[in-house]
Amino acid sequence: MKNKIEYFFLKLLSYIISRLNFSTARKLAKFLSFIFYYFIPIRKKVVEKNLKIAFPDLCKKEKKILIKKIYQNLFIVLIEILYLPFLTESEIKKLVTIKNREVIENALKRNKGLILVSAHFGNWEILAISAALNLDREFSVIIKPLRNPLVDLYINEWRTKFGNSVFPLGMSIKNIFKELLDKRIVALLADQRASTNSLEMEFFGKKTHVYEGPAVLSIKTGAPIIFAIGIRQSDYTYLVELKEISTTNNKNEKEKIILITQNYITLLEDYIRRYPDQWFWFHNRWKH
Repeated sequence: MKNKIEYFFLKLLSYIISRLNFSTARKLAKFLSFIFYYFIPIRKKVVEKNLKIAFPDLCKKEKKILIKKIYQNLFIVLIEILYLPFLTESEIKKLVTIKNREVIENALKRNKGLILVSAHFGNWEILAISAALNLDREFSVIIKPLRNPLVDLYINEWRTKFGNSVFPLGMSIKNIFKELLDKRIVALLADQRASTNSLEMEFFGKKTHVYEGPAVLSIKTGAPIIFAIGIRQSDYTYLVELKEISTTNNKNEKEKIILITQNYITLLEDYIRRYPDQWFWFHNRWKH
């Protein structure tokens, strides 16, 4: 019953939001961020803890301003996601501009498939759908299944509406390998905390566990790996920047995994430092 109630509430909320124009809906996001920052401070302590690790030199006033922007970013993302099922293909396509698409085009010419690795930055859901439309390529997106299967199914319906496929995290790795061997584009997020038996390295100066899956996939299949990040602009569109992560060296497999993963972590940290309000700080990144 709980799952059904959550599912009904989500669809109802999405429908109500869609009755507003997109600009007004985003203004609602700013209002909601104000309410939650001051009166319903969900996971605010986690955000404060993370910021203390990442930006220890921020004064109290600077931290307060940044946290308000982080809450605003969260609700802009949520409002945009609720609006997504009601946007046309053309409208979604216009939300993203790819700055240097030749990076992807040149990588695809190697005929090895392609791994796009991104983060919970800007609006990652829009990035996956709109970038695929702009490139006229279907993405195979690795996703983390939600607790509620009804909500999970509903979200996956609009994730795949324009041709993308989704693959649950934890499914048989053979299926992911097959996508790459079939020369497809596999897209995934790798910025959240990994398990304690995974690779450990410094992120903002403090050691934490990181996902090594993208590096392993690249090494095993020969697929190029590209870091993709969507930066929200003042007009609420997203500018996508692409950087290929080098996988060529004379090191052994373990050393290659460390090098590729470290390159990803370094790139991510650089973008977070430049646009700190656009990353998802509500995850307990340095829990262990």
